[in-house]
Amino acid sequence: MVSVVDGEAVADSRDVAGAFGRRHADVLKSIVDLVSSRPDLKRTFSLKVAKVDIGSGAQRDSHYYTMNRKGFVVLVGGFKGERALDFRIAFYDAFERMEQLLRRMTDEAAELAAPARPAILDDPDRLRNAIAFVRAAHVARRCATARRAWMIAGLPDVFGGDAIERFAASASTVAPIVVQWADERLERDPASSPVATVTLYTDFAGWAAECGHAAIPSLTAFGRQLSALGIESFRSDGIKRRGVRLVSEVAA
Repeated sequence: MVSVVDGEAVADSRDVAGAFGRRHADVLKSIVDLVSSRPDLKRTFSLKVAKVDIGSGAQRDSHYYTMNRKGFVVLVGGFKGERALDFRIAFYDAFERMEQLLRRMTDEAAELAAPARPAILDDPDRLRNAIAFVRAAHVARRCATARRAWMIAGLPDVFGGDAIERFAASASTVAPIVVQWADERLERDPASSPVATVTLYTDFAGWAAECGHAAIPSLTAFGRQLSALGIESFRSDGIKRRGVRLVSEVAA
């Protein structure tokens, strides 16, 4: 009954007509009359065009309006009928639920924008050990004999390809399910267009459902774990990520 269009909860005039048992043409006329008499209401209604099949492969344009909560309340306030009140309440509740969802998404996006404090900073012993490990790896990288001794000792391979990145991911607080998804669904590509964190999370949630994973991290936790994987974030109409793209986009 209510959907999100351009970041706003809106109702569709076609749904309103069907719910209240009115001809859509009459609902359109009511909206036009409202906007004509009160130009300040113009921002609450948005004219849309849909293609409708009329047979033999031909189509025609069909006009409809989307409206925010204010537009809906003003439009249906005078509607009468046996169940008019029931439908007004149902639509109002739907607006409430959708707007609450939008607020939660906005709050999570703001939380994602704040840099997360690495947990290692709160553990002095772990931090000292990590610094010592990095220093030793830096020294060993410059000496072939030291690298061979490093591997013989059974220490993690941090010298070839993306091994350092893999080791960092496994040693961080990234959930194994996120690491597995990234391995299967992401490809590093510095030249790719930025992708929204929400888009990646939608793909992750779908992948997790297909794999039978019921419990997954929240959008906020997912974003932090992407950062832990070294996937850079920045703000531009929401939180976006640089340098990666989905495997499906590569295939296309």
